[in-house]
Amino acid sequence: MRLRPIVPIAIFASGVALIASAVATGEAEVSLILIFPLISGSGGLFVLGTVLIIFSFVIGFALLAMGQLEVQQAMLDPGPGGPAREGQPRTERKYGGVVLVGPVPIAFGSDKTIALAMLVVGIVMAVVLLGVLIALF
Repeated sequence: MRLRPIVPIAIFASGVALIASAVATGEAEVSLILIFPLISGSGGLFVLGTVLIIFSFVIGFALLAMGQLEVQQAMLDPGPGGPAREGQPRTERKYGGVVLVGPVPIAFGSDKTIALAMLVVGIVMAVVLLGVLIALF
């Protein structure tokens, strides 16, 4: 169960590494349109990297759906490791995320603390992205 999130991340990282390798070998090009990076290529490494990135999203969403089904099944049939019964405290789950639209981070979270942490992560990611783009040109 704990290795589930690692699989799509590893596939995504492999795809990014293949695309970076394609750019380094000249099979792909990096351009900048306004403030958005554009990577284009036709070599095998670029195509395989793109396929792996798309595949990582499909696998990630499938694993997410499977995890939700397991949670629902556990709630319907609480066993020894099931959810807390009446009278016992329930643990509250907190979540958050960040979406980069170009260099602009959009953060969200279940409470202010998580949302602020995601905003900080998004700003750091935007600064790193802009630094890499400036270094490339």
